[in-house]
Amino acid sequence: MDLFKKSKIPFLLPVLLAAAAAFIYSRMHSAAPVPVRSEKMLVISSGAISGTLDDILKRRSFTDSDRYRISKAFSKVLDPRRLRTGDEYTIAYSTAAKFKYMFISRDLKQYYVFPSAGAAAYRAYAREVTVSSSVVRLNGVIDSSLWESMSARGVPPDLILDYADIFSWSVDFLTEVRKGDKYDLVYEYGKAPNGRMVSKHILAAAYEGAETGRKTAGAWGKSYYDQAGESVRSLFLRAPLHYRRISSFFTYHRFHPILKYVRPHLGIDYAAPNGTPVSAVADGTVAYAGMKGGFGNYVEIKHTAGYVTAYGHLSRFAKGLRPGRRVGQGEVIAYVGATGMATGPHLDFRIRQNGSFINFLKIKYRSSGGLSGKEKAAYLGGLKKLLPEYYK
Repeated sequence: MDLFKKSKIPFLLPVLLAAAAAFIYSRMHSAAPVPVRSEKMLVISSGAISGTLDDILKRRSFTDSDRYRISKAFSKVLDPRRLRTGDEYTIAYSTAAKFKYMFISRDLKQYYVFPSAGAAAYRAYAREVTVSSSVVRLNGVIDSSLWESMSARGVPPDLILDYADIFSWSVDFLTEVRKGDKYDLVYEYGKAPNGRMVSKHILAAAYEGAETGRKTAGAWGKSYYDQAGESVRSLFLRAPLHYRRISSFFTYHRFHPILKYVRPHLGIDYAAPNGTPVSAVADGTVAYAGMKGGFGNYVEIKHTAGYVTAYGHLSRFAKGLRPGRRVGQGEVIAYVGATGMATGPHLDFRIRQNGSFINFLKIKYRSSGGLSGKEKAAYLGGLKKLLPEYYK
């Protein structure tokens, strides 16, 4: 009795009881339960998904009953029928050869299934994967093409396309690139614990060309803006399609190849193979889609600021195109053809503002919007930190 009185047990007992109660409460109320790991883990199977979930479990000799129950548990957090190539799995056993858990990694989540008490059933939960991020800056000089020069510096293919998209309203990378032009980009990427790159995003970019001059851009929100805080996205695309050449320019004195007399040609003829996709040059609403005399299959789209664009001699229209439908800039609306009065496949493209036809090739770059006030100041401050030498 004296020994008990002199010991520290009376003082530790309440603490131990409280800790035990807290542990039991946390296990009962945990939003994301975890497998019990009282035994050492031994991972015996992992890799990329090949076949179905049932195929994987069969190869690991799970019984019919366990395969069914594991699949059923997974179905509460993930559809096992929609597993795809690139998804990964891991199955873990204890050193006593008892199944401890299985998880499937997909996108930025891990989906766990593990035996509940007594292994009479299985439980499942999902958790976000921790992604580490890094920022990289790459620059170089054009030798032949943007693609080849950036690829040689190790720029991932999807980032090259994103870079070209950012400047697509102000730089034609097919015709305006010159040897000696310079490019620059700063991008952020995320990496999963297994080392796989899971995300890439351009933070800032610059292009300096003999033909184009200097162009800079930076990310703000979900869009990109230039060195003045104006959107890099122009009101109009540079062209409504990928064309081989311009066969007829905007003119008031053009000799018509079929009618054999001089008359105005208030549009641009883009020569291109039959079936070449034609895109809306700006956001708008379809006003007309059908046959129209010498224009053949014809589409007319209304835009903001009184602009209307027209597309003629089309072979066919995009599925679902009809008057009243909203279309986005760059959306395919039809395909090149030679319907109506045409000597060969081409697109007759016209634009007018407030009823008057204008030369599309003479329209200057028009930003689709911009930043202002504190937002603009914050954006420009961040851009200068990412590309400091462009703002000396």
